[in-house]
Amino acid sequence: MQLDGIHHITCITADAPINVDFYARVLGLRLVKQTVNFDAPDVYHLYYGDERGAPGSILTFFEFPGAAPGRAGAGMIHSLRWRLSTPEALEFWAGRLESEGVACEHVPGESALRFRDPEGLTLELAVVATADQPLAAESEGIPSEHAL
Repeated sequence: MQLDGIHHITCITADAPINVDFYARVLGLRLVKQTVNFDAPDVYHLYYGDERGAPGSILTFFEFPGAAPGRAGAGMIHSLRWRLSTPEALEFWAGRLESEGVACEHVPGESALRFRDPEGLTLELAVVATADQPLAAESEGIPSEHAL
């Protein structure tokens, strides 16, 4: 079997409004849709992605209010990394995150930033040279050439 990539990644959030503010406003991801978990209709399911909601760009969260933060271990996503096309994009994001009060650090030996979402999930932005077209979301205040 040949795998061509990942369709989506799903995580848990304890607070949907804080999650939407961070991922949609701060990071500029498009909130593709907000629905409910079909197996548990009282649980919100948030979908973020690029402008088309293309497979491979999708990050989803189920909201379980009061959920304790996870701990890295078997079967758990403990970090996510987005690709940036230029060092200028990395500097843009360093400034944007700082202006939003998000502590970040440069990853030693890489052209990358590391920071955490409001619930502690490790996120990284890295400059990666590639010829393929990026999956990017349009967002106010984020130049298209720097979009995630």
